[in-house]
Amino acid sequence: MLYQRILTAIPLAAFVFWIIFFQPTTVFFYFLLFVVLIAGYEWARLSGINNKPLRVLFGLVIVALTWVIPQYLADYVLWLIYVSVLWWFSISYFLKYAKPKAASTELKLDKLFIAFVVLPAAALAMQKIHAMHQGADWLFYALALVWVADIGAYFSGKKFGKNKLAPNISPGKTKEGLIGAVIATSIYTLIASYYFELDTERSALLVLLSVILTFISVSGDLYFSFLKREVGVKDSGNILPGHGGILDRIDSVLAAMPVFVVGYNWLIYTSLFELRL
Repeated sequence: MLYQRILTAIPLAAFVFWIIFFQPTTVFFYFLLFVVLIAGYEWARLSGINNKPLRVLFGLVIVALTWVIPQYLADYVLWLIYVSVLWWFSISYFLKYAKPKAASTELKLDKLFIAFVVLPAAALAMQKIHAMHQGADWLFYALALVWVADIGAYFSGKKFGKNKLAPNISPGKTKEGLIGAVIATSIYTLIASYYFELDTERSALLVLLSVILTFISVSGDLYFSFLKREVGVKDSGNILPGHGGILDRIDSVLAAMPVFVVGYNWLIYTSLFELRL
């Protein structure tokens, strides 16, 4: 299994690196639309749509919405990102005490509706990050922060983990793992601050943002664990050998990217929602 995961991860990571750093934002956005299509298909499965053609249709509708908003409703892009941020903060509190219902394949309309906010908002947030000044660097920083958080949580939880973070949803996650993730991302962010040549104040604010992003990324992971438990599946899909589905790999990213866009503007640059394009 580990060998299979590595064989999948290496070319996938290389492709993501190439498309972030060596392709224009337009090409990157169409790549995001492809990811949204697969994520929408898997989300439909987790929401109880058992018919595969209907899952494809649902994914296509989400893709169409994600494309239409910046083309014809550009003034509402940032409002959508705001709504997504509010939803993720709200769901974070809920997940601490949530108890998944017995596994069922029944249609869950409320979960389908959330996809119309979460998936477009994350894709459009990443598009905005990529398009701004030093956008590729900032996007890679934000994505890598999620990965660093996962690594920090894994090793810290394995070494010191005793107190369960959300035992009803993900028994393997611990509070000690979360602390380890915060420490790892804080150190990583201090290094990134030096790279981005930020002053002391903005470096401190970026560390603060990294802590917030770490907590939110965990919420993204927990939310999709919650969805999978309620439908009775281990993975969201099987498109990535050894890794499961697309949602299994981007669950934390979906939560972190909208929050990063808002935090970047509020904490790092003070011009409200005027990204340096």
